[in-house]
Amino acid sequence: MAVALGVGLGYAAPIALADADDSTSSSPRQSSAGSRDARTGASGSANRSQRGSKSRAAAEAASPQARGSAPAAAAAPDRDETIPVPVTAPVEAAAGVHSSGPSRVPAAIAGPSSDTVSAAASMPVGTGTGIAAVAAPIVNTTSPAAIVSSPSAAAVGANPIADLIRTFIGDGTADNPNGGILFGNGYSYTAFDDTYCTAAAACNGGNGGLIGNGGNGYNGGAGGAAGWFGNGGAGGNAITAGGAGGNGGRGGILFGNGGDGGDGAAALGMASGGAGGRGGMAGMLTTLGSMRLPTSLYGNGGNGGAGGNSVMGTAGAGGSGGMAAIIGAGGTGGNGGDITGMGGGTAGNGGRGGMAGWLTGDGGDGGDGGNVNGVNGGTAGNGGNGAMGMLLFSPGGNGGDGGSFGEGVTVGSVTGGTGGNGGTGAWLFGGSGGAGGNGGAGLRMGNGGDGGRGGNGVGMTNGGTGGNGGEAGSMNAIGGAGGRGGIGGVMGNGGDGGVGGASESGSGGNGGDGGDSIFIGNAGNGGNAGEGVGPADGGNGGNATPIVGNGGNGGNGAGVGGCGGTGGMGGMLFSEMGTSGSPSCGGGMMGGGMHGMAASQP
Repeated sequence: MAVALGVGLGYAAPIALADADDSTSSSPRQSSAGSRDARTGASGSANRSQRGSKSRAAAEAASPQARGSAPAAAAAPDRDETIPVPVTAPVEAAAGVHSSGPSRVPAAIAGPSSDTVSAAASMPVGTGTGIAAVAAPIVNTTSPAAIVSSPSAAAVGANPIADLIRTFIGDGTADNPNGGILFGNGYSYTAFDDTYCTAAAACNGGNGGLIGNGGNGYNGGAGGAAGWFGNGGAGGNAITAGGAGGNGGRGGILFGNGGDGGDGAAALGMASGGAGGRGGMAGMLTTLGSMRLPTSLYGNGGNGGAGGNSVMGTAGAGGSGGMAAIIGAGGTGGNGGDITGMGGGTAGNGGRGGMAGWLTGDGGDGGDGGNVNGVNGGTAGNGGNGAMGMLLFSPGGNGGDGGSFGEGVTVGSVTGGTGGNGGTGAWLFGGSGGAGGNGGAGLRMGNGGDGGRGGNGVGMTNGGTGGNGGEAGSMNAIGGAGGRGGIGGVMGNGGDGGVGGASESGSGGNGGDGGDSIFIGNAGNGGNAGEGVGPADGGNGGNATPIVGNGGNGGNGAGVGGCGGTGGMGGMLFSEMGTSGSPSCGGGMMGGGMHGMAASQP
């Protein structure tokens, strides 16, 4: 019984097993007189010896392999004699069932071979108290699925050497997403697998090794961080309605770009769209006194993800751009989500740009505001602000443009979005302030959006230009005002003001004022007013420093009753005054600034 079931060790009476085999065997020899004697009740050692001999003879007759490998049949052993019985043929068995094949007297199974079970057993015969040792379960060798090639192939264990190597070198996998400690990229999830990445949670990308990139996130999961050298993984785009996009992963501590943020998911009905993910920063921050400085020598910040769309609610805002390393450009802010479908909601605002590298690099641009493309209109989103420049050759980021309208608006009105402000220029030299973003156009009864302010100069840098105002809708709406120009740096010029937006049946937008200069430099000119039926004034020219610099010119007015802007004041040394715009409405002195008055005296 123990052998038939494949149990490791079992006690069995050899004579009883032989009897059991004879009682179920279909061999012709088992229909002989010896079998008839057993059925008539013959007993004693002679009869048992005859039955044992007949059983072994039947095995030899039924199996050619047994005949070829087993010794010739010997005289029946005495009852008290113990001998091992070797059997080399494969043994067929099924749990609880005797087959009609060769005798299954417990045997030492030869092996291992490629198509038999390897086992070893020996058993005393004739004492009734022998022990059978079976090393492996006996299987039916007539079934290919039941064949086990060898003990080593049947039980393949973990490879400790491979596991050790994978700890230090190797890319991440779904069940072990982080890369090796020394070398390896983090794993990027790309689909739900119901085990390691499920729909119930965001799936973060794996982290990279010392040298390696971070993996991408999925379903709003964050991108993995890089090690010392490598790029951060991208944040995953949100899949669930209204879900936020994942943040981009951090770039390498010493070298590498931050990962881009993931996009937010669209919302249903009156719900809000998901926000875009933040772009990853390049490297980490370390504290030096009261300042926090990046650790990475070179790397760009990741771009922010786009906001998710909405129908009648508020669309998602774009994600902010990531901060750069010591050398590198800041990431661009993500665009705001749109209004779609039936419409009536508010589009998302653009994300702000990421800060430039501390030593050099461009400040990140702001993202554009979302547009309105729904049937019933709505309010467009505002542009994001540009980021400031840093020490050298580092211009400030441009502001994002305000959102506008699309062809899908067939009934309602749309108010244009405001442009974002430009970032400040470099602290020393080599980078002007960023330009302000343009305002978005309005539709029907909607006004145009105002332009953003230009960024200021800081050291020997110029101020940025103000953004232009957006055009107004056709139903007596007002155009957007131009943005003010940025102030010049210590040795820099002020930026020009933006032009006002036009209006078909209403007033155009006012022009933006020019930026001032503060020490040595010319002031910026005022922007012209937008064309329209109603009055709109031009922007005033900027004032120059009292030392050296020309004043800015005023912008021209527009419409009935619109006035030109006043010219700016000039410096006292080698400077000129700014002239006023037309038509003049009595602003300024002698058509210009203070220095113009002094120069006109005899």
